[in-house]
Amino acid sequence: MSVLDERGRLFGRVNLVDAAVALFVLALVPLGYATFLLFRPAAPRIDSVTRAEIARGEHRIADGTLLTAKVKVRGTGLNPMLRAMIDGTQALAFVFENPNSADVLIGPIAPGTHDLILYDGVQEVARARGAVTIQDEVRKYVRVVGWITGLDQATAQALKVGVKEPQPTPDFEIVALGRIEPARTRVRLGLDRHTDLPIEGQVEREAVLNVRCDPPPSNSPCSIGGLAIANPPPVVVNIGNRFTFEILDILPTGAPKKTRAIVRLSGGAALSMIKTGDRDGFLDERAAVVTSVGARDANSVIVALELGTDDSRDGPIYRSRVVKPGAAFALSTERYDVTGVITAIEASR
Repeated sequence: MSVLDERGRLFGRVNLVDAAVALFVLALVPLGYATFLLFRPAAPRIDSVTRAEIARGEHRIADGTLLTAKVKVRGTGLNPMLRAMIDGTQALAFVFENPNSADVLIGPIAPGTHDLILYDGVQEVARARGAVTIQDEVRKYVRVVGWITGLDQATAQALKVGVKEPQPTPDFEIVALGRIEPARTRVRLGLDRHTDLPIEGQVEREAVLNVRCDPPPSNSPCSIGGLAIANPPPVVVNIGNRFTFEILDILPTGAPKKTRAIVRLSGGAALSMIKTGDRDGFLDERAAVVTSVGARDANSVIVALELGTDDSRDGPIYRSRVVKPGAAFALSTERYDVTGVITAIEASR
């Protein structure tokens, strides 16, 4: 029997062209496998994980989330498509530098020792056991006074005094709330001229909050929501990725000291409106309250006030103003605004 018959078939069964194609395909298999082995990406491997200093710009990457730690990962096969987990918590960012180096930015996480895990999509590709240690650090908080802005009506109504979020390590606590008002944006001209423009479909609410004071991203001793709060008010910050807050004043979180002040107030026609029980327009427990009204004349009235003061380098202060004889004092209620001078400070009864 001839190798090729009259129809060009190999051994009378296989067409010669088909046989050539089959042999070519078989020859490609080892060649393709060799190419795959030569050019396939190296599997990621972690050689070391070390604590690194947080740079100023990395607070912006955190976008208002607390940046707890930064670690330097060294190894092989690293690539920008990887993502990092600290045990079961997603890292804030995996910052690729080169195949042998990357930074991992870590957000809020429980103190203790944790695994660093690298994923390619949903597949775990590398793990460093016990490589990340988070110390149990004492967090600092400050009290801020201002407006929660950019709210819809339902969200504004749902706000409650005493709410702390998120748990178990809150970014903020709502200490006091005022009325719901139509939202406004303030347009300024210079330092002492401004107008308020309404924001359609939004409301805002005056509030007092205790908020987390993060390590500074700049020369400021405190930052809130990744923003240094060293500028003159109002300072607009993001609170816990929950809402926008316009800071007008800042206070310590500790309980104020009750102080009794005797004040001679002046203010023209408004003097006749002053009565016992009037309360300064301050939402929290520091607000000055008129406890008694004394001598009046055409230009002044003597009142006793009980107010909450805080310690400072300059002595007791109320709303950032020193409280001592001779110091100016302003009382602003829903019905009137008057100013005067402190004549005496007495022990609170």
